[in-house]
Amino acid sequence: MRRWQKALRNTTLYILSVTIVVFALGMLSSGRSLHGNELKAMPMMSTINQAMHIENDKLVDALLSLPTQLPISRVKWSDSGLLSLDIRVAASIHHPRIIYEELYRWLHFSFYETDNINRLELRVIIENKERRQKHVLLALDSLRDQVTASVLNELVQNGHPLSVQAIRAMRLSYTTLWTEQFGARVRL
Repeated sequence: MRRWQKALRNTTLYILSVTIVVFALGMLSSGRSLHGNELKAMPMMSTINQAMHIENDKLVDALLSLPTQLPISRVKWSDSGLLSLDIRVAASIHHPRIIYEELYRWLHFSFYETDNINRLELRVIIENKERRQKHVLLALDSLRDQVTASVLNELVQNGHPLSVQAIRAMRLSYTTLWTEQFGARVRL
């Protein structure tokens, strides 16, 4: 057999085998039988994410994997289910939307993506690097059973200011610095 005939035969067999494999995989993925058009029950893998269990040795990895905008300056974890955080914001911030979005991310993570955080204490710290000063802008001390999905959604849908019910549910405390910075404050 000539060399070019051998190469042509090998190439044809290769193309034919790849085509058969692709066809068979397509049939399997569509759930159809190779002997007809009837559907067959096929086992599927579950895509439901299980809640994360926070522990001291996994805390840093879990927090670093979150898509947050504001940096964390302090973290404390208690085995009783208390997560305490300080997050920093620049003194140049002019609108509270970023802060509310960050509160949403932390509350959602704590109460909907984990199974053992029962309480979240979070302080938003505003930094003035020129004066080397730090001040608390707002703080929350939230409990898992009090923060509902509607309260969370209010943080990202309504924006500023929040309803009195949402503030009470999250146990949110505004400082006078918040009023100076953003001009609006809810009186309870």
